[in-house]
Amino acid sequence: MAVSKASNVNSLTGLEDALSHMGANPEELAQIFGNLAQPPTPVISSHESDVTNKTTTPDVSAGSGANKVTITNTSKHDETIGMFLNGGSTTEPVAKITLKPGESGTLSYANGQGGFMAKADASGTFQPTASRLEFYADAKGVNNTDVSYIDGRNASIHVSDDQGKTAGDTKSIAASAPEGTVTRDSAGNATIAGWYDGSSSTMQAGGAYMEQQLGSGNAYIHPDDDQKRSDGTNPMTMAQDNSQNYTASFGDA
Repeated sequence: MAVSKASNVNSLTGLEDALSHMGANPEELAQIFGNLAQPPTPVISSHESDVTNKTTTPDVSAGSGANKVTITNTSKHDETIGMFLNGGSTTEPVAKITLKPGESGTLSYANGQGGFMAKADASGTFQPTASRLEFYADAKGVNNTDVSYIDGRNASIHVSDDQGKTAGDTKSIAASAPEGTVTRDSAGNATIAGWYDGSSSTMQAGGAYMEQQLGSGNAYIHPDDDQKRSDGTNPMTMAQDNSQNYTASFGDA
């Protein structure tokens, strides 16, 4: 049954008068009935408090499939990371995410798909000289993943299967690169020339500098890095990997 606030006040006033005639202390009655007339203080449960204070992190993701690469932007500027599939365009990605410094997002691909992920320049253009995170998943989801700086290096890339296998690096080396081997986009972000086919002195100098700084066991710097190792191993590629969930970082070149 609903009871109005006015009826509550009238009832309390009548009860207070009756008790006063019976000799009750007026000051104590005023305190008691003053408290009763106040609306109750709402009690917020811990669950309601958690819901109220909870902040929502935007879901930055693109692509689809059972294989996922969660990428963190470890650079000092916004990054757009695109995913390209073998046999398709190398300038228009099939999926892309844009990340602020420190932000993470996910690119996904299906079993049976292969290709690469790369960072766009400041204008949003995907250049052929970009660093690459290369991937291929067979029909059963067994992955082969590597990092390549063969064409150039516009970002440091590091990738892990979270099961002990890693590739790439997290170093920023462009500032000390030989003169003439570095180009910059409209925002001043650097790209170091890659070896590619070694047909120019710039390619040769850029490739030699990256090998000097990074070694030859964590990423591809030359196209034949997996063929010229005397022990027949290929440490640049996380081959025949059963993991379908990877974490990666794209940092400054």
